[in-house]
Amino acid sequence: MALMQRSHVVILLFLGLAAMQGVQLANALRTGRARGRYGTITREGQPRRFWRYVYSAYVVLLLSAAAILWALISPSSF
Repeated sequence: MALMQRSHVVILLFLGLAAMQGVQLANALRTGRARGRYGTITREGQPRRFWRYVYSAYVVLLLSAAAILWALISPSSF
């Protein structure tokens, strides 16, 4: 039973991460501005950095989905 409880914690953590990342990504795509490590990134001013931010956000969402799916399919591995 302890293994099942840990897998639920992992699922909740990755759901929270995916929700925060999804909100930030939606906001960045809607406004054309994203907060980066060194300040604000704009679509017009720094298009390469902006699109790198967008693509990396999609990668985080995909990895979160994979971790959630893994925890659902094989909870004993956590």
